[in-house]
Amino acid sequence: MSAESVILIGPEGSGKSTIGRIIGANLAKELYSIDRHRDELYAPYGYDKAFAEKIYEEQGLWPFYQHWKIFEYQAVSHILQNASKESDEFYGKIIDFGAGHSVYENPEELEKIEGLMRPYQNVILVMPCEDVEEAIKITEARRNHKLALNKHFLEHPSNKRLAKYTIYTKDKTAEECAESVLQIIRENAQQTSRLN
Repeated sequence: MSAESVILIGPEGSGKSTIGRIIGANLAKELYSIDRHRDELYAPYGYDKAFAEKIYEEQGLWPFYQHWKIFEYQAVSHILQNASKESDEFYGKIIDFGAGHSVYENPEELEKIEGLMRPYQNVILVMPCEDVEEAIKITEARRNHKLALNKHFLEHPSNKRLAKYTIYTKDKTAEECAESVLQIIRENAQQTSRLN
């Protein structure tokens, strides 16, 4: 099986983390969730969590999200520049991008991330379904609360530009979805093996 990193992108509540855990167990790969390591990943770029929280309290969700974008771009750029190197901490991992780390408001940043992601074979967009309104209902039912930014994440063109493959999770078990991802990884590994 390929040692290459696997990148999972998609909106909140789409199933990335659950699928990532299953394929991680199957492939003996570590699941790394960028959202869970946000503070440490952003720290080298001057991120101040207390200042970010103050923005949220005083200005609301959208300015808070915009503030995060500055650091998301820098952290993801760093990961993508290094995750293909065997000596790097991200090499060979399943990387769950969370909902925001694959969405870029700045077209130039999106273009640069697209270029950095191009060498990675296994970039998989996980979506409940194609229909945005239905996808919102599904993800909010899964999370049991309103997801204020999910409509934006679902409608934004970033994910479809970055993804090499898309899997839909509606009416499928997590195991069935994970098997779809594993099949993609196997086929890419076989193709790489034939080329080498």
